[in-house]
Amino acid sequence: MTDRLERLINLVIALRETRRPLPAAEIRSRVAGYGQDDPESFRRMFERDKADLRALGVPLDTAPLDRWDDRVGYRIDPRRYDLPAVRLESGELAALAVALEATGLADDAAAGLRKLAVDAGEPDAARAATGPPVGIALDAPHRAALMEAQLTRTTVRFTYRVPGQPPARRTVDPHALVHRSGRWYVVGHDHDRGARRAFRLDRIAGAVGVVGAPGAFVPPDADVGVDDVVPPAPDVAPETAEVLAAASVAWQVARRARGGGEPAHPGWTAYTVAVGDPDRFVGWVLDLGVDVEVVAPPVLRERIVAHLRAVVRQAGG
Repeated sequence: MTDRLERLINLVIALRETRRPLPAAEIRSRVAGYGQDDPESFRRMFERDKADLRALGVPLDTAPLDRWDDRVGYRIDPRRYDLPAVRLESGELAALAVALEATGLADDAAAGLRKLAVDAGEPDAARAATGPPVGIALDAPHRAALMEAQLTRTTVRFTYRVPGQPPARRTVDPHALVHRSGRWYVVGHDHDRGARRAFRLDRIAGAVGVVGAPGAFVPPDADVGVDDVVPPAPDVAPETAEVLAAASVAWQVARRARGGGEPAHPGWTAYTVAVGDPDRFVGWVLDLGVDVEVVAPPVLRERIVAHLRAVVRQAGG
């Protein structure tokens, strides 16, 4: 697979850079990856490669070698092949910078982002986002290992924790890494379930192990997403919650509150706070422990109670 890909890239470069059509015999001798002793083997390989490039949308043209020669040659017209220059506005550059920070890819894409900013005449726009928005996870554990396994088509095995259930070992063919709503998922074929599943990276415990050699599976042709295996978040989620905070944590709750608090029973203050992502809100409440109580809405109270009951069951209580 690697040799074929390198040969196609070499062919595209040669045909893109030439100023005149190249005959097949010259391609056979000049382009790395060809050079077969048997002309028929070269012909079959070259025909397959031409068909593959055209199927990918590469404008591979045939033209006479010159006006007095009926033989044809091949070239790629740069005007039809090259992408148009990308010109982003300063706001678009800033949004792209935020997106890279939010997905943990800022370091990998820094050089490309700077080039876009310089080409747009806005060299400072790439630094417009000095930090990620509050509540957005920049990265996830195991992302690098799973990305490597996805690229090399290597099966992996890991321990997966689901709230309310005992940890379980899962063996997965990783088809894609997907970022949705501030979380990373690996989507792939679950050997233990015999179906496609999605796994949150922050719920993988311990190390991600490799099973077997690279090239163990063929990825699907269709796009891989999270929504086909994980139900999307509800369209309507509570925007605010009513909470009671003890004096020891009132200052922390007040930072998230909309407006000032109102005195409640002695030692406690009532606040209206923003919810945002319900799962993150539940985590925030649980971090504060017994010094905060969610009064409303009921759906959030039920989430917290369900989570606490699952923790108790897992602890054997």
